[in-house]
Amino acid sequence: MTDSAPPDRSIDSTEDPVCGMVVDLDEADARGLKVTHHGREYVFCGKGCMLEFRDDPERYLRADYQPSM
Repeated sequence: MTDSAPPDRSIDSTEDPVCGMVVDLDEADARGLKVTHHGREYVFCGKGCMLEFRDDPERYLRADYQPSM
């Protein structure tokens, strides 16, 4: 038997997956606050959230993860 991970949670294209803030796509692009993971682009409110996501993206994509500031 193998354990299967819970499905990824649904994240809007303008939502920071770490803290849940709504992000302006143009501003995130201009500030370099984007990461591509498994072919999908994620945007972030700031460098701290982006770095946390980059270190452990699966943590923030789990269905049971609750974004918080």
